[in-house]
Amino acid sequence: MRVHESILELIGHTPLLRLKTGIPPDGPAAYVKLEFCNPTGSLKDRITYYILKKAMDEGRLKPGDTVIDNTSGNTGSALAMVASVMGLKSIVTTPEKTSKEKIDLIKSYGAEVIITPEVEDHDDPEGFFMVARRLAEENGYFDLNQYHNQDNVEAHYISTGPEIWEDTGGRITHFVCGIGTGGCFSGAARFLKEKNRDVQNIAVDPEGSIFAEYIRHNREIKGYAYKVEGIGSDVVTGALHPHLVDEVITVSDKDSFNRARLIARTEGISGGGSSGAVAFAMEKIAANLGPEALIVGIFADAGIRYLSKCYNDNWMRQHGYLPEVEVN
Repeated sequence: MRVHESILELIGHTPLLRLKTGIPPDGPAAYVKLEFCNPTGSLKDRITYYILKKAMDEGRLKPGDTVIDNTSGNTGSALAMVASVMGLKSIVTTPEKTSKEKIDLIKSYGAEVIITPEVEDHDDPEGFFMVARRLAEENGYFDLNQYHNQDNVEAHYISTGPEIWEDTGGRITHFVCGIGTGGCFSGAARFLKEKNRDVQNIAVDPEGSIFAEYIRHNREIKGYAYKVEGIGSDVVTGALHPHLVDEVITVSDKDSFNRARLIARTEGISGGGSSGAVAFAMEKIAANLGPEALIVGIFADAGIRYLSKCYNDNWMRQHGYLPEVEVN
C-alpha cells in the first residue's frame, strides 16, 4: 500500500500518454504530458509549491503571511491550494476573460480573488498584473511574480525536464510547449538541451501574442486580443529564455479550441484550449518526421475548466469558431 501524508506530495510525476490525432501512422511517436493530473489540475502546482517552499525554508515566508500574484486562473488555484496547506493567506488578481470555473476553483481553496478589467497596456494600473504588484508593495505581501521569477524556471528544470527525459528513456527528439510565463518551456527545455543538444525545443504561441515576433526577430510589437487562456502575452517575461527556442509555431484560437474538442471526443483526453494549440503544433511537426523521432507535448490543464467556453457549443458559435450547425 502506498500512502501519502500531504496533498503536496502528489505534485509532479505526471504521466505521458500516446497521442494519435493528427499524427501519421508511419510517423513519429507522439506523447502528451498530462499536467492536469496534478492536484489542482494544472502544471502551476509545480511552481507555486517550489517557490513558496523555498521561501519558507529560507525564512522569507512564515505561516500567517499573505502571498499574491496575478493569474489567468491556473496559478491562482495552485497558489490558493499550496498556501492553504502551508498555513498562508493568498490573494490573486485575474482578468475578466478568466473562465468562471477557474475563479470558483480558486475561491474554493479560500483565496481572495480580485477581478480586473481587460486592459490594452500591460502597465495599466487597473490591469491584473499591476494591481498585484501595487498590493504587494503597499501591504508587504510576498509577491510570487511568476512572470519574472527565475524560481519559476528552476521548478521545471528540476522536475518537468527530468521526468520527460526519464520517461522517454532519453529518446525524446522534440519538446513542444505553450509559452505563458515561459517558465515551463524554459526550465524543461534547458534540462533537455543539457542532456542532448540535438533535442528541438518548439514553443507554441497564440495568434495575437507578442512572443513569436520577439523570439523570431527580437522585436517587441503590440499584440491584439485572443481567447485562448494560459499561453501568450502582451509583454516579454523574464521567465522566458528565448535562446532555448529552436522554433516557434503560432496557432489560432479556432484551431486551438477545435483541436481540443476533437481530441476529447476521439481519444478521451480533455485538455484546455492551450492543449489544443500544442496538439495542433505537434501535428505540424510530425508531418515532416519519421518513426525514429519522439515528440513530447505539454497538456497544461484540463477541459473541465472550460465547460462554459470552448466546450460550450453556443459560446463557440458566438465567437465564430463553429458553423451554425456542427457536423459530427
